[in-house]
Amino acid sequence: MALIGAALLAIRAIAYDFRPGTNTFLHPYKLFAGLLIFAGLIWAWFIPILNHLDPKRITTRFLWVCLGVSLFYRALFFGSHTIYEDDWNRYLWDGYMVSQGQNPFTYSPNDILTDRTHPDSEVLREVSTTNDHFLHKINNPHLSTIYPPVAQGAFGIAAAADPFNLDALRMVFLLSEILTLFLLVKTLPLYGRSRHWVLLYAFCPLLIYSGFNAAHMDILLPPLIVGALWAVKKRAFLAGILLVGAAAVKMWPLILAPALFREWRKTPLIYIGVAAFVAALSALAFWPMYQALGDTSGLQAYARGWERSSFIFPHLQNSVFGAVENPAQIARYIVAGFVTLVAIAVGFWPGRDSPTSIPARALLVTLTLFFLSPTGFPWYVIWALPFLPFVPLYGVASLCMLVPLYYARYALGEREIYHIYTNWLIPLQFGLPLLILTFEGFWRWRRT
Repeated sequence: MALIGAALLAIRAIAYDFRPGTNTFLHPYKLFAGLLIFAGLIWAWFIPILNHLDPKRITTRFLWVCLGVSLFYRALFFGSHTIYEDDWNRYLWDGYMVSQGQNPFTYSPNDILTDRTHPDSEVLREVSTTNDHFLHKINNPHLSTIYPPVAQGAFGIAAAADPFNLDALRMVFLLSEILTLFLLVKTLPLYGRSRHWVLLYAFCPLLIYSGFNAAHMDILLPPLIVGALWAVKKRAFLAGILLVGAAAVKMWPLILAPALFREWRKTPLIYIGVAAFVAALSALAFWPMYQALGDTSGLQAYARGWERSSFIFPHLQNSVFGAVENPAQIARYIVAGFVTLVAIAVGFWPGRDSPTSIPARALLVTLTLFFLSPTGFPWYVIWALPFLPFVPLYGVASLCMLVPLYYARYALGEREIYHIYTNWLIPLQFGLPLLILTFEGFWRWRRT
């Protein structure tokens, strides 16, 4: 734990060297990525250590002290400069819009800067100017927000506390993490797992960096996903509400429904009722986004053409479907269809279930989506981490350890040697974990 903390403290210390306006190739990006990889390597040893640790030796007081230390590691990044990330500018602007009763899905930042049809455009431009021309800091300003309503609610809470203050948003994220840790402690025993496995989630360096330095909103997903895992053992409809809540942070958790509600297959009335309830609630939650679909919609742009740092998708697009018209769109349809089939198969495949079948099946669906997605950002690994204490896989741990290689792409691109990243670093950071996961999956299948 101390070594992880030292690495995180060192990252916090060098974060100022990445401030905007400085040359990328002069940034200590090698040191930064090396620290994250080193911390990830130390953290990966938690799996064999926790696996051989006698749960009776972990007192409740000691467990909560360790969790308190993990929260302190998160708090280290309050007041720090973000490293290579600026998505939080969009979060803060969306939060301000929500706190003022505005609809963030309707107008893009460029619309507010240039289009005077917005009833409050002049006031909003003045707010932007007063806050260091905030609208000019938002990436992809020609697009409206892509973040669903529950995420907007979290941004709005931060804005109500202190608008345009990144630490106010970090505080919301910290409260979210406190809830996640509490829910993991309560949920792990329901699946035959000792409470001390919560430490595997609590001390993940990639999670701590991505949530509290880079301030990525994916950190809002874990409490809702773990909450759904807890609720499905007790109240199916509450689990449905929490699952829709997770999807209203980022849409993808809806594909977890077949795995999550697998145990209810033998009671068709409940299963059909919950499915209909989830569908209706999802339609209601996403209605504000559907209404705003159009040429400047962030959701529509992401679905049509977003592609960054992916491993398998470019090969599908260029090699498998390269000869057809619009290969990118065809590849997206194929990936979406395949992930959906995997989700359905995982939920309905017959066979005897183990105590951890639900989180294991949900993790399989999540990893399938992650590896096939057109985008492979490091913070997307957060999606898999709520399931890791239930199903501790070395493949996921190696993924957390290697994806910081992503942060070399900026300097490599600036030096016009970006092919080193695409040809060597991407296969390493995704290919090696995929091989380990394949071996682990085969071994578990043979054993059971």
